[in-house]
Amino acid sequence: MKRFTNLGVSSGLLFGLTAFLVGTVASAQGAPPPPVPPAAPPGTETPAPPTEATPASEAAPAPAPAPAADEPPAPPAAEPAAAAPDAAPAAKAWYDSIKFGAFVDGYASLNYNFPKPQTGKNLFRAYDTSNGFSLAWAGINASYDPDPVGGTISLRFGPSATTYSGGPTSTESINGLQYLKQAFASWKPVSALQLDFGKFDTIYGAEVAESYLNQNYTRGVLYWLAQPLFHTGLRATYTVNEQVALKAMVVNGWNNTLDNNAGKSYGLQLALTPADGLAAYIGWIGGPEQDDTGTIDCAEGTVLNPTTGACDASPGAAASSTTIDRGGANDPKAWKHLVDLVVTYAVNDSVGLVFNADYGTQGNRAPNGDIEHVKWYGAMLGARYQIDPVWGVGVRGEYYKDKDGFTTGVKDLALATGTLTIEAKPTANLILRLDTRGDFAVGGDTKDVFPKKTHDDPVKSQITSTLGVVVTTN
Repeated sequence: MKRFTNLGVSSGLLFGLTAFLVGTVASAQGAPPPPVPPAAPPGTETPAPPTEATPASEAAPAPAPAPAADEPPAPPAAEPAAAAPDAAPAAKAWYDSIKFGAFVDGYASLNYNFPKPQTGKNLFRAYDTSNGFSLAWAGINASYDPDPVGGTISLRFGPSATTYSGGPTSTESINGLQYLKQAFASWKPVSALQLDFGKFDTIYGAEVAESYLNQNYTRGVLYWLAQPLFHTGLRATYTVNEQVALKAMVVNGWNNTLDNNAGKSYGLQLALTPADGLAAYIGWIGGPEQDDTGTIDCAEGTVLNPTTGACDASPGAAASSTTIDRGGANDPKAWKHLVDLVVTYAVNDSVGLVFNADYGTQGNRAPNGDIEHVKWYGAMLGARYQIDPVWGVGVRGEYYKDKDGFTTGVKDLALATGTLTIEAKPTANLILRLDTRGDFAVGGDTKDVFPKKTHDDPVKSQITSTLGVVVTTN
């Protein structure tokens, strides 16, 4: 489950990037020297310049000239020297192939219910849970494309990093893993197959954790309540052709670097691109998510009944704490399942549509071994229009039903959300997004769940305005 408690209210916006290049060119002009005449061939005398003839009446007759000797033939012209082969390009250093990226994400939020205290009062939100100014997080990414071996690492710092990892008391945070969003090695044994091993983002859903990679600044309820965030294990991607790709994975489960049971979860996804601009992704993940051990504390005067799992009265018995085996949590009847569908369609270069639907279920195992199945489901439809290189508009509508209160803590809760996003991108590295969003409890048995002001008087809706500011290198 993705719903966690956000920590910290901080403000921050940093990062500036400027590039400036000046080039100078100088050229000298001058007439080239005249060409040097070729030297006479060896052994040949240079003829004297001719003189004017003397009239016969004034000069004695000249003796008959000797026959002219044949001139030796000119030596053959030398063949041009063969061009030297091009020097081999210098080998590219391995570190030149690493792709680096970084970003800083901050926001200012106003909840028109004016709940107090301001921290953590935007209910059912992912990372924009606080009002006023706040830093969401800052991130650094580095990746090396597998050729055939590569890797990826993503570091995150800030309140959203803790929230993403399950809160300050989660196994991730206790073990210092809240800063390590992704860390996996990749290997391509053949060009069509890639294997990833480590911690990586989920393959399900239409939205991701980084706001600037989505159509809206705030993340929707499907992203936060219905879907996993990350996995740890082995993932395989096989590209059949340009239209078909398959993903399969064996992982610890939902949002676990360190597993809480002996079982493993299994995931599949089929990606189809039947036409230009149209893509569909259908996926499933299933596996045990519950602890396979448990602790039962019995007060003084009671003892544990191993059959019922309850503490029965036993006068004089000391208080006790017993660890029990709940191996039945790994039983397929108790597995957690999710079916996820995403369809995207680029109408043209300016208009894009996205649809996402989810259905989830789990068999919750009670201490006495009984299994009660819970379920949740929902759908999202979004659209984006790029007005020009600077301005864009995005809209998103969602419906989500938590019949058994498994993901929201409120039984039979139905939520409807609507979001309008206005985006300005004044430079390639600065993204400004203003989200106006409404969350509403709907259905026949509507609930007053959203806090208002300082009194314990919840209401059926919350409306917020959130300005997100993101500086990114790419």
